[in-house]
Amino acid sequence: MTPKKSKQPIRDFLFRTLSSTGVLVSSLVISSAALFFYSRAAFGFIRHESSSLKSDFSLRLFFYVGLMIVSFSGALVVDRLMHGGAWVRRMFAPPASTEDGQPDISAFTKHPAHFYVACLLMLILGWFVYDRLNDRFHAYYGAVGKHMTLLRSPAENDRLAAIEHLSSIHRPEVSKLLVKRMTTGTDREKRIAAWAVGQADFASEGIVNALLATVDTPDETLRHTVFLTLARMLPHPTVDLVRRIETELRRHLGEGKVPPRRLLFAAAFLRTPEYLPLFMDFLALDDADTSVISTYALVWMAGTTQEQNRRILGALVRNLTKSERIRCMNTVALLFKAHDLGEETLSSLRREFEAKSSDFNCRPEVFSLHPENPKRDTINITRINIQGFQYNAHGPERYRERILRILARVRDDAMIPWLQRMAKNEQLPEYIRDLCRQTAEAKPVKRQQLDW
Repeated sequence: MTPKKSKQPIRDFLFRTLSSTGVLVSSLVISSAALFFYSRAAFGFIRHESSSLKSDFSLRLFFYVGLMIVSFSGALVVDRLMHGGAWVRRMFAPPASTEDGQPDISAFTKHPAHFYVACLLMLILGWFVYDRLNDRFHAYYGAVGKHMTLLRSPAENDRLAAIEHLSSIHRPEVSKLLVKRMTTGTDREKRIAAWAVGQADFASEGIVNALLATVDTPDETLRHTVFLTLARMLPHPTVDLVRRIETELRRHLGEGKVPPRRLLFAAAFLRTPEYLPLFMDFLALDDADTSVISTYALVWMAGTTQEQNRRILGALVRNLTKSERIRCMNTVALLFKAHDLGEETLSSLRREFEAKSSDFNCRPEVFSLHPENPKRDTINITRINIQGFQYNAHGPERYRERILRILARVRDDAMIPWLQRMAKNEQLPEYIRDLCRQTAEAKPVKRQQLDW
């Protein structure tokens, strides 16, 4: 009698195949080996040659598909050796018949959870094993690898973005890459690399030497960027750097040109009193940006003598008669010099407070240090901390409020009658009168910020 053919030949074939221990072990070994060789080739290509994030994604996706196949094969071996193939029987075995001739479907209602647990554990174990076999590729790719791919991209903007990200990763191998871009890259790559290492304070020996070797470049934008970066990162600038920046600034001054902002900030960040005569000359230029940055630089100087300090105070007092913007910045500078102000200067400030022309707002002075994008790497020079005193101007303020803050720093009993009179002056806004009232009633403030 001819045996009855099965109605589900594919399912029967899978059941017979997956019930063979030899087949399962062989498939696990072959798939594991294939994934190993694939991962070595794919991850090696990503590390050293890939120039597209899309290619990286595709190669990594195929790896994860292969890892799932290996995990599935491993779970089938565990299921066969430890549970007699319970999951395979549940999924592919034909249902047995009961005594009454009806099929027994109880096997299909049982859920061997051990198989899914084994599959998950195999997936996790496989991820760690292949990661270690490929020198911790996943951690490398998340931190550095994707930026290295962009660094090899044919699109310059991708390379510039990679340079900026890599500058925040302070590793020796990254330092070598950035040095190479600063010396052999395109003009834009050199500028962005020089700026990025300064913005990220990546002051490795190789980077500093590469920057010092670039100070003679004919590219003015790159040269000023290098000056700014060296001024930012060097705790003790060289005499040669100080002289070069001074020469560059005097050249602009001699030609009657407004000096570039980043070059001014490079000089300001050095904080050396040697630039005092230079910044005094810049105050005389008819350019608001130059005057504002020069005022910041004068107050930010370190190690000034008493005579130099008197010259700075004299320049700040003369600024009280200039434009509204310069007068606003002047109040920030005088705030840090408040304890050095004489009675004549304080009287001038009180008269300035009462003048009708003092009824205007002051805005924060924000400048960009980025070589290309004016909205990137900004510095608010009205939000600074000098000699333990903080002044956090981050929004519009009334000019009179700033003057009052200076007077509050040196308030004594002799100033109380004037403050009380201003508190009752109906011509002043209620907000300013209330500040005068608080200042009159507060205790004298010494080296602290008055809390309005």
